[in-house]
Amino acid sequence: MIRVLSEAIRNLAGNKQRSLLALLGIVIGTGSVIAMVNIGAIVRQEALRQFEAMGTDLVTLSARGSGEAAGFRPDEITRLPDRLPGVRVAAAYGQRGEQFDLPGAPPMHGALIGATPDFLRAAELTVAEGRAPSFFDAAELFAVAGRDIAAHWRQAGLSLGPGDRIAGPDGFYLTIVGLLAPATLNPLIPIDMNKALLMSVPAFQRIAPDTGLTGAVLRAAPGTDPRLLAQGAEAQLRGGPPGRVVQARSAEQIIAQMAGQMRLYTLLLGAIGGISLIVGGVGVMNVMLVAVTERRREIGIRMAIGARRRSIVTMFLVEALCLSLAGGVLGTAIGIGTAYAAAHFAGWTFTVAMAAIPLGAGVSALVGVLFGYLPARQASRVDPIEALRYE
Repeated sequence: MIRVLSEAIRNLAGNKQRSLLALLGIVIGTGSVIAMVNIGAIVRQEALRQFEAMGTDLVTLSARGSGEAAGFRPDEITRLPDRLPGVRVAAAYGQRGEQFDLPGAPPMHGALIGATPDFLRAAELTVAEGRAPSFFDAAELFAVAGRDIAAHWRQAGLSLGPGDRIAGPDGFYLTIVGLLAPATLNPLIPIDMNKALLMSVPAFQRIAPDTGLTGAVLRAAPGTDPRLLAQGAEAQLRGGPPGRVVQARSAEQIIAQMAGQMRLYTLLLGAIGGISLIVGGVGVMNVMLVAVTERRREIGIRMAIGARRRSIVTMFLVEALCLSLAGGVLGTAIGIGTAYAAAHFAGWTFTVAMAAIPLGAGVSALVGVLFGYLPARQASRVDPIEALRYE
C-alpha cells in the first residue's frame, strides 16, 4: 500500500499545474463548508449565551382583548407571588409609543412605560442615578429616563438628570427622579428601556388613560421549572375578564426554539458550501479522466504483465484520495481561520465546532471516492492490446 501511495504522489507531482488547480477547487469547497458550519455554530452559541445571560428564570405574560379585557389589573399580577408557588417576583407594565422632538436634535422614537413597583427587579434593571418610581409616588408625574433619552437631551444642549423637568406628551410635565443604567435588549420583553421613560401605573394612566397593562414579567424562584410556572400563570389568570386572552412564554422555551432554528440554519449554510465542494469534486474527476487518457499505454503495460483490474482501480482511487484529502486538510485550516476572523471582528467567543475537523476530512475523502471512482473504473476497463498500441 505504501508503494501505491508513493506512486500516486509521484504521479500527481508530475502534473503540478493540473493537480494544483484541482486541489484549489477542493480547498475552496471544503473551506466554505467548514467556515459556514463553524460560523453557524458560533452564532448559535453566542445567541444562546446572550439569552441565558438575561436569565433562564424569566417568564413573560401578555394579554390581548378589547375594552375591559385589554390588559391586566395591577393587583392580579403583584399578588401572584402569594397565590402561585414558584413566583419570586412579578410586575405588570403598559407601554405607549412616543416621539421625542427637541430643537437641535433629530426626532427620537421611544416609549412611555407605566409599571408596578417591582418592574425594575423583575426585568433586572438598575438605576444609575437618583431613585426608581415607588408606590408612594401615587399619580405624581415622576419618571426614570433611559440612557438614550438622556443622551438625546444632551445632544440638544439640555441637561437631564434627577430634579429636571421635561415637557411630556399632551401638555404634561414630567419630573425626572432617576436615570437607568444601560439596559440589554431582551427578546422576551418588547421594550428598549434605553429609549423609555418609566413611571408608576397611576402616573401613566393620567397620561395614557386608554392604554392598559398588557404585559407582565415574572421571575421563577430557585428550583422552579420556568415552563411549568408559565403554564401555572396562564391557568391562574384565565379567570379574568371575558374575552381576555393570556399567553405566557418562558426563556427556556425560546432558547429551545432558537437552538432548533440555529441548527437548521447551520445545516443550510453547510449545504450552500457543499455546492462549492461538488464543483471541486468535478475538478478532481476531470483531472483523473485526463490522467487515464494520457496513461493508457502505462495501464496496458501493467495489465499485460499481470496487474488485475482491481489494482488499476486502487491506483487511480488512491491518487484521487490523495488529492482530495490534501485539499480537505488545507480547506479545513482555511475554514477554521475564516471562522476565527469572523468571530474576532464580530466580538464573539471563538470555538471550533465539534463536527468541523472530522467533517472536513470525511467530506473530502467522500468526494475523492465518489468523483475518483468513475475514472478509476474506466481505467480498469481499458483493453490491454489497444492500450499498448496507444500513442
